[in-house]
Amino acid sequence: MNDLIKQLEARLAAAGSGNAKRAAEELAAHVMGCRPLEIYFKTITPEQQAELEKLIVRAEQGEPIQYIIGHVDFRGLEIRCDRRALIPRPETELLVQAVLDNVDATPSSRTKQTKRDPPSPKATARRDEGVASTLKIVDVGSGTGCIALALLSELPNAEVVAVDVSSDALALAKENAERLGFGGRFTAVQGNLLNVDATTPSRCKQEKRDPPSPEATARRDEGVAFTFFAEASLDIVVSNPPYILSGVCKTLDPSVRDFEPKLALDGGADGLDLVRPLVEQAAWVLKPGGGIFLEIGYDQGLAVALILKDAGFQRVEIKKDYAGLDRIVIGFRR
Repeated sequence: MNDLIKQLEARLAAAGSGNAKRAAEELAAHVMGCRPLEIYFKTITPEQQAELEKLIVRAEQGEPIQYIIGHVDFRGLEIRCDRRALIPRPETELLVQAVLDNVDATPSSRTKQTKRDPPSPKATARRDEGVASTLKIVDVGSGTGCIALALLSELPNAEVVAVDVSSDALALAKENAERLGFGGRFTAVQGNLLNVDATTPSRCKQEKRDPPSPEATARRDEGVAFTFFAEASLDIVVSNPPYILSGVCKTLDPSVRDFEPKLALDGGADGLDLVRPLVEQAAWVLKPGGGIFLEIGYDQGLAVALILKDAGFQRVEIKKDYAGLDRIVIGFRR
């Protein structure tokens, strides 16, 4: 097996793979039905080796290993992924953690203690007072559904609406939700940001909407897209929107540029074409004290923080990723 892995590593390295040995081990483990480190203690069958050869050829052509294997680990959940949606990345796990770290600050909060941390005194007081505490969350640009499903796995009193403009991505998200057993608290709707199809069932839908506030009316009159969700109906809006500059998209690694959906990558001339309207819409749908959580590009922190402040959000904060770069911006509605 050592010799085989060395041969495959050399082939993948010659094809431009960034971590050729790890890729060879993961593909071998996939066909052998074991963990990567266990392949060295097993014997690969001729049938498995033939299947492995097919996967290696795909990898040599630049296809991401996650698509070839068909799944990725995301905060302990096995998320199926294919070319219908962006591959979940470790940085996005930090976005989920940012929500969990701040969920007690939102109008509704956890009522069940998790392994991560106990509920805050404020949340406990709300629970003891019998205040309704179902968390209403919308995951915008849900893709595989990894963010929504990770939140559902750790917030037992949450309900999540996953919104995506791509029907293919939504189908994948629904498959993941049903396979992981979260279908009862997960709703997928097709829409552009928070402008969802009014004919699509949604737990956050209200048949009779209250009239918009003067502030919201002013925003609408200024050309801000009106949102389908009712005013002040949500606790959390979370999103990993397309934020890569259009010009940069052309220079991305071929494994990203040629395989992952451009719709999930291209954020326009400055990368913020979708962030601006999303923030304005979130200011409408969030309850007072509700939070918005956005993943951003490494050089967009200050610009996005200013967008949030201009939209009236308070307690705006920029959070770093594993490399110490700006990666997440959060804010709360007044």
